[in-house]
Amino acid sequence: MRSPTRVLVIGLDSADPGLIKKWCDAGDLPVLGSLRDRSRWGVLTSPPGLADDGVWASFSTSVSPGRHGRYSTKSLSAGSYGNPKFRDEDLKHETFWSALGQSGHRLVIIDVPKTPLARNFDGIQIRDWIVHGRDGSIDSWPEEIAGQLEERFGRDTTDDPATADFLCKMTQLDELNGIALVKELLKTLEQKTQVAMELLERGNWDLFLTVFKECHCATHQFWHVLDDTHPAYDAALSRRLSNPIKKIYQAIDTAIGRLLELAGPDAHVIVFSDLGMAANYTGGYILDRILRRLELAGNTWYQNASITLARAAHRAAASLSLGRYELTPQRFRRAFQVNHNELSGAIRINLKGREPHGQIPPGRELEEFCAALTRDLLDLENPATGDAVVHEVLRTIDLFDGNHLDALPDLFVVWNRDAPIYCARSKKLGEIEFQHPALRTGNHIQNGVYFLCGPHIEAGEQLEAVSIMDIGPTIATILGSPLSRVDGKSIAAD
Repeated sequence: MRSPTRVLVIGLDSADPGLIKKWCDAGDLPVLGSLRDRSRWGVLTSPPGLADDGVWASFSTSVSPGRHGRYSTKSLSAGSYGNPKFRDEDLKHETFWSALGQSGHRLVIIDVPKTPLARNFDGIQIRDWIVHGRDGSIDSWPEEIAGQLEERFGRDTTDDPATADFLCKMTQLDELNGIALVKELLKTLEQKTQVAMELLERGNWDLFLTVFKECHCATHQFWHVLDDTHPAYDAALSRRLSNPIKKIYQAIDTAIGRLLELAGPDAHVIVFSDLGMAANYTGGYILDRILRRLELAGNTWYQNASITLARAAHRAAASLSLGRYELTPQRFRRAFQVNHNELSGAIRINLKGREPHGQIPPGRELEEFCAALTRDLLDLENPATGDAVVHEVLRTIDLFDGNHLDALPDLFVVWNRDAPIYCARSKKLGEIEFQHPALRTGNHIQNGVYFLCGPHIEAGEQLEAVSIMDIGPTIATILGSPLSRVDGKSIAAD
């Protein structure tokens, strides 16, 4: 099917909406400022409690996490205490561009994070070339493009967890590596822009979708350079680095202008950010200790003594079996922490009938346990400020529908991001201190921003928020091939 119009979509991975607005208002992002003036625009909501892995999967599939089954870099499954890596191919729902490809649309898809490779369609997909948090080596459809890009540009050194020396690390960079990161991000941005321009100029596309990752890395590593309230803020360092986040945003603004010019005045345009950013204040490194203390506080001395003996026997059996006996300390817990982003802590309930050694039966006892745990977490106070440590506790079953809810944590503990969290206290638990690791200074917060312009699109701020799951259906409607079996809805007229 050949559509009567074309759609250019540009994703800005974790570009903070507040910074975009601030710098558009100041005239520092002239392209985005001009685009905003002629667009319908507003808040782009992301699935509550989730960071980039689950959010990008919801964008790509246009369905809820309960249907696509991804919440993090890790996965969960019934019948196991394991938390293995989630591969992009493990998504439980097809991408919206796979459906458009099957309808005969000509597609160019470049570097949408956390999503699988589509094949056998009219067009090009490039995956894991220049992305934050790549799943593996670069690959593509057609296959030869990946090798051509690597031969032409080499490997991206800014974001490769397979090596020990990648620059967008999970910890804060020193000044020398920070300078190197800015230089590399500007280089990768130019490389992707150049390739995107070459493919745009060919003209044989109905949907052109590309994502720039550079905002993601910059705001992770340099939030303290622009935030003078951050504990790591250094005025002299800020002057020397000369606001690297703004520098990256301005370079992306220029790149967007170059792509818009090539797309032409008749194309529909969508530019969006999936998530915002803020100071990386988190209690993620104290959550499991809190859960353990809550369990101890709720047990009799006899129950605690029995559990201690059972754990010791379990460890001894695992040690003596030479690897033939699986060590699963979670079996003795009512609830335990599982891997997630610093945005929110993720909790799995040790549920009877789902976990191998479930402790909490479903039904009334589960409801009472979740309600009590939520109250206990919300009671936690930050001694340094007197404010709550936890902003909210979200229950997955209340947020999402779908056949893959068991692939998600049961609770998300969203942290209060107003101040650093080095300690937590409550009447029930007393005070718990911990050594905060040297984390990247910025991290995700919920919600992004979107701009939509094109023929018959009325400009102006959209007061009603739009979901990130709505982007795919909107593209499909513009192209004349509405999607079925999705949770999102089109925000463009049919």
